Amino acid sequence: MIDKVPVAPPTPGPIRLVAVYRTVGALLRELSRALNQGQTLLKADSGLPAGTHLVLVMTTESLSAPIEVQGLVTDCRPRGRKMAMTLRYDFDPEPHRSRLREALAELRRGNRRRREPRVPLALRTDAAALLRGLSATVNDASRAGARLELVGERLPAVASGDRLVMTLAGSRPGSRRPARLLLEAMWVGPQRRSGRTRRQEVGGRFLRLSPALRQRILAILRFDDARPALRLARIERDAPTPRARGARPRVDSPKPAK
Repeated sequence: MIDKVPVAPPTPGPIRLVAVYRTVGALLRELSRALNQGQTLLKADSGLPAGTHLVLVMTTESLSAPIEVQGLVTDCRPRGRKMAMTLRYDFDPEPHRSRLREALAELRRGNRRRREPRVPLALRTDAAALLRGLSATVNDASRAGARLELVGERLPAVASGDRLVMTLAGSRPGSRRPARLLLEAMWVGPQRRSGRTRRQEVGGRFLRLSPALRQRILAILRFDDARPALRLARIERDAPTPRARGARPRVDSPKPAK
């Protein structure tokens, strides 16, 4: 849950909106959305008119100082008892590198049980090659694997053991050529439905990563690569190994009782 409180500026200038996050993971995911998707939806008791410039002051108990993101309200309308504002981001991570390192260090301390801690992300992934109208988001990742959410009116069939064939292109010089990325599905969550929209999560591990591809993933996890281009190209089924023609299944003979 995010508590967002408008704060009147002491001098003429952008409105400052304080966003207090309960966990460092929630803050990192919102930063990932700011960098990768460029906008988010804010809910508050009162709204601001479209065209309002503001500063989103993002903080949590783990940070010694907040991270400030410039924003522009592009839409505002009632949603239940709250006002929903669409906010377009303009965020440069460079001035906030020390705060980002603090947040990532706190995340690692809270995930000591994991050999490879997952970094919460919100990376938009092009999935139109699979189904028309299908979208996907990488919700978290580590150097070992990732969790992907599929969203659409129809979803492709995915089973444990299937391989999701993806491409990854970086936003930095030297990494912009798409590279093949394989994600083997280790678990597939249940489909959730809201109206005509279906959602399903798939968690998996990366296969056969080259050193260059490992460096690309590491740059994303460190927020050094702000806008990677991900594309889900196809799903390779985990077909059972065919038996030789005429071969009979092996049956172990029962051992004699001693």
